[in-house]
Amino acid sequence: MKRLDFHVHFNSTDRDQIEILAKTAREAETILALSGGLRYGGYDFPPNETVIETCKKYPDCFLPLAKLDLWETADPAEVYHYAEMGVRGFKCIYPYYEYDHDIYMPVYEAAEKCGMPLLFHTGNYRPCQDDTVYRRPVLKNMHPINLDRIARAFPNLKIIMAHMGTRIFQDEASQYIKMLPNLYTDWGGCGQWKRLQPKEVVDMFSSSLWYIEQSWDTYRKIVLGSDAYVTYPHLVTEAQKYYDALLDRVGVPPEVIDEIMGKTVASWLGIELEK
Repeated sequence: MKRLDFHVHFNSTDRDQIEILAKTAREAETILALSGGLRYGGYDFPPNETVIETCKKYPDCFLPLAKLDLWETADPAEVYHYAEMGVRGFKCIYPYYEYDHDIYMPVYEAAEKCGMPLLFHTGNYRPCQDDTVYRRPVLKNMHPINLDRIARAFPNLKIIMAHMGTRIFQDEASQYIKMLPNLYTDWGGCGQWKRLQPKEVVDMFSSSLWYIEQSWDTYRKIVLGSDAYVTYPHLVTEAQKYYDALLDRVGVPPEVIDEIMGKTVASWLGIELEK
């Protein structure tokens, strides 16, 4: 089955590098959701418009996400604008306020109306030059608890907690995933898929009910996200190797692994993954 990786960074417009990423995607039989955008805290990626145009050139293996500008103001018109341009979802990272601030709620409402999933960076974020300029509470603003209000307020909005809070908030984040029906997670980043052990996965994703739950429903809240970059294309296949190994060692059934590795997100986007 073809796979779908919903967490890949468009950090370069170098034509040769993009060609290598496309070749990697084709060889891995994986569709990659690319996100760029401005204002990542101390640096910019290529703008959303460039991501969209690049994905149009590689429709067999790339699909575009747009980064939302969650700053001192936020405009829901931005959601409708990029939806009309053909993006398939949105990336949220490095917000000026906490993710669940009142000022951002109309933006999420617009995304729900458009049927667009949101990918939120959660957890660790390295210090950068903008920290001394804006003096914002970075980790607090991107704490997984901030997704609780959003998930409850917009139950039809599909939310992916990128990195599952990283090691800082990981155990706490897993509880929110089990509690909130429309909250999902990826294991993006080598700090996650290289570090996680089967026992940790079982502890975090087992049902909290007193009896042994056999449906694997909580595992269905995991989606494939490599946290690869245009300039680090090998992470696409590296991530899948670790996902496959972890899920196999835990004993997750093949049909649930297929959902994790693409079918879940594809169903949101109306994409038929080829055999």
